[in-house]
Amino acid sequence: MAELIAEWAGKERLFRLTFGSILDLEEICGKDAIGAIFLRVSTGAFRASDVYHILRLALIGGGMAAVEVKQLLDQRFDTIPYLEHAMLAGEILIAVMSGVEQDEGAESSGDPSPWKFSEVSQISRVFNMSPIDVRDMTYADFVNMVKGFNSASDRKAEPPTEEEFEAILAKYEPEALKHG
Repeated sequence: MAELIAEWAGKERLFRLTFGSILDLEEICGKDAIGAIFLRVSTGAFRASDVYHILRLALIGGGMAAVEVKQLLDQRFDTIPYLEHAMLAGEILIAVMSGVEQDEGAESSGDPSPWKFSEVSQISRVFNMSPIDVRDMTYADFVNMVKGFNSASDRKAEPPTEEEFEAILAKYEPEALKHG
């Protein structure tokens, strides 16, 4: 279960997605995997329905009655720029994909060093994508996905250079695919 408290529609609200609501979201969004939905939202290639249903399900999961959520979305969804909705939806999905740090009061010795990606499997785990989906991404889409992650997360990631990204993909490529 992932949850986030954020300002939306005039006040702070609790947004929570459970495993069941994630399955519902996948079904509603054309049976797309949560990783594909996350990728669309984080790269700006989202559908309005992706964002609408992420907010709807997360508000219901946060304790609002379904009827109240529908009324609020009917009143507010078209009055707030879609990009703002998408940014919030991205933050909610970041909480789902990477978790939310629970102990904010713990002392820290400063900002943690940014993640550096060096393996397809590492990228797959962080963004909950299959290695094939990672391999099929363009470098620009990957950089945009990392930017979306960074804007919604306290933990930052440093994208590799384009040459490093190509090298990461080349390391993953099975020998059978290289020659045939």
